[in-house]
Amino acid sequence: MKSNKYILLTTIILAAFLLSACGGNVGTASSWAGLFADTENAYVAFNQHVYSINLANGTEKWRFPTEIQGQRTYYAAPTLTADGQLIVGDYSNTLHSLNPDTGAEIWSYTGATDRYVGSALSARDRIYAPNAGNELYTLDKSGNLQWQFSSEGPLWAKPVTEDSCECIYIPSMDHHLYAIDAQTGVQKWMTDELGGSLVGTPALSPEGVLYVGTFGSQLVAVDSNNGSILWTTPTTDWVWGGPILQGGILYFGDLGGSLYAVDARTGNIRWQKTPDGPITESPLVTKDTIYITTETGGLIALDLNGTVRWSKSFEGIKLHTSPVEAGDKILVAATGKPELLYAFDTSGNQLWAFTPETKK
Repeated sequence: MKSNKYILLTTIILAAFLLSACGGNVGTASSWAGLFADTENAYVAFNQHVYSINLANGTEKWRFPTEIQGQRTYYAAPTLTADGQLIVGDYSNTLHSLNPDTGAEIWSYTGATDRYVGSALSARDRIYAPNAGNELYTLDKSGNLQWQFSSEGPLWAKPVTEDSCECIYIPSMDHHLYAIDAQTGVQKWMTDELGGSLVGTPALSPEGVLYVGTFGSQLVAVDSNNGSILWTTPTTDWVWGGPILQGGILYFGDLGGSLYAVDARTGNIRWQKTPDGPITESPLVTKDTIYITTETGGLIALDLNGTVRWSKSFEGIKLHTSPVEAGDKILVAATGKPELLYAFDTSGNQLWAFTPETKK
């Protein structure tokens, strides 16, 4: 497991170098698939296309673009807006709005200076798109820039907001978490140095506490009113994916392969398990089950006490993307083999696998 971990860390360092470089050949950049699903379709952004896949049978409905466009690539998970736009960024510095039914482009925003690594947030009438060029771009639903906010480091994580959408909270690789006025883009506060880069989406509690993991090997609780640190909990390794908050417990993994359940009020670790390989993204937490994927190709289902219910192991496949729940299906995006997306039932039985057809 340790050798796989260091392969992963080398990939992360290389990606960070590529994303911080000025110019260069975007075709050399790489990442893992971005996955989103609604009630009928899965949308996967991977390499040179965004795919829409029928959840009923795993068949392709459309792909964007229909033909490969040079070295343009897509990895950020798509976002669906309330008015029915599918928003996805690419590694050629462009944010696209697509028709989710047909894949036709509605508009594109080309004003960014770098790649889109993290997903956009859609809230009320705005789209908040983090960019690796240290910028958060805020657009209206027609793709017009409203304001942009600059941090001191790349923005790889999807922002979060409260229901009232008064503040946007964005983690940065500059080791800080920011609160920004949602309407004006003015900074309200910035945390102190948190000891490492932040690349996972924070969890926000109804009580106004933000929870975020760091490359400083810790989970941090932050008061959303003023950015003060409420508590920190050390982990065995870097925390890449954001924590999931359910029932007062935070569930998350680290690159050392540990899965944690942490009390959201106190930061005390309820339990810690090490099931199988580095965990690079957030778990999927349902009413009674935790699903995780690992860099070594493991899909594992655990109960809320950390007991393994079932597991699957995929030889030659890396699972970096968070599992996604779609009705009665659990979706898993893979890297390393022709199959790009798998669908399972909640007992771990494979229902179908999607392999993109090669277009001549």
